[in-house]
Amino acid sequence: MSEADSKRAFYRQGSWLVIATFISGLLMFAVHIFGGWMSRGEYGLFVTLLQILNLMMIPALGLQTVFAQQTAAAIEPQQQHDLAKSTRKMLLICLYIWMAIAVIVLLNQGAILESLKIERPTALYVTLLLGLPQLWLPVLLGILQGRQNFVWLGGAAIANGAGRFAAVGIIVALLGGQAAGATTGVLIGLTTACLLAGWHGRQTWLSQARADQGSFDTKAWLGRIVPLTLGLGAGQFMLSADMIAARAILPEVDSGPYGAAGMIGRGLVVFTGPLAAVMFPKLVREAAGTKSRVLFQAFLGTAVLGVLAGVGCTLATWLLPDIVDRFPALAAKKKILTEITPMIPYFVWSMLPLALANVFVAALLAKERYRAVPWLVGIALIYGLTLAWLANTGETQSQQTIILTLGGFNLAFLGAAAALARRYALSPESR
Repeated sequence: MSEADSKRAFYRQGSWLVIATFISGLLMFAVHIFGGWMSRGEYGLFVTLLQILNLMMIPALGLQTVFAQQTAAAIEPQQQHDLAKSTRKMLLICLYIWMAIAVIVLLNQGAILESLKIERPTALYVTLLLGLPQLWLPVLLGILQGRQNFVWLGGAAIANGAGRFAAVGIIVALLGGQAAGATTGVLIGLTTACLLAGWHGRQTWLSQARADQGSFDTKAWLGRIVPLTLGLGAGQFMLSADMIAARAILPEVDSGPYGAAGMIGRGLVVFTGPLAAVMFPKLVREAAGTKSRVLFQAFLGTAVLGVLAGVGCTLATWLLPDIVDRFPALAAKKKILTEITPMIPYFVWSMLPLALANVFVAALLAKERYRAVPWLVGIALIYGLTLAWLANTGETQSQQTIILTLGGFNLAFLGAAAALARRYALSPESR
């Protein structure tokens, strides 16, 4: 293949992945349209369960990157055997992790149901079922990425979003389902993506002969996965934990508006994430000690998008009351809209520091500067303890208090990540 053909292929594949990521994210975000068919409390529970699902995904966060690297490098027969063995082993480990999570949740079911104000445990059980495909999917997507099967890498992402949107719409809007039905729709979309990714990567891991001849170095795998998981998991925790605390702290009827506003703020982090993802492999290839323009460009792009989103959401909040008054069709939703909109600017501006911090975290992990990880995890732990304290003080906390707590810790997370990136990411030291 000529250099010109190679460049065209790169831009074609890259464009497809950007489009697929955008479509998938848009469909997943559009699921919340069906919140209008749920009661306020049930919609708040649905958003809470989605954030619990995000936290359950933390053990597998580093797997896609590692499997993409190993799959791309698996050229020799023995490397392919090792990959097949590693894939099977890691899928089995994910199964064990999921079983452990399920046992812990079931043993503490009463306390969890009471804390999250869940009347019927069906929604909790469906969320537990969701955990297994959520843990497996990064492994299967990593194989597709490493094999450069970008058509189905993007196709699996779209299937996840489309399956989720269609299933939740049918179950909630047509069949009258509530939180349990909505989480079932999420399960359908996620399982569809897993099946597609597993089928199109089956040649890599399905062969029993390959797996039998391969080897699996547990220590080496842990040395690569644990820092990635902890570093990415800290950001994931900062993104999701406030909704779980809000469900425990706020009256049940207030968790729905809080969840709706929170999804807009979290959407800022999700939709700016691809900039850090594009930066990651470029930083991996850069020589140690190189002053990177890529990091500056990713940070600047994320900042510009984030500020524009913040300004747009703030203006929309100011203008929405007039818009509602001008359109009688929206009058029925005026009460709920007036409860949601005042929180949106708080959420968006509180989430912007986290979106920016994720750029620096990706830079640190790309350069394997794992000494920074304990500092990031430490901030996330203090944040979690603060939320737990707010939930157990016995005093009524406002929605704004929770959001401002989130914003303050996200700002601390950004400051720490930027300082650590400056100290470690460009230094010639190894880990």
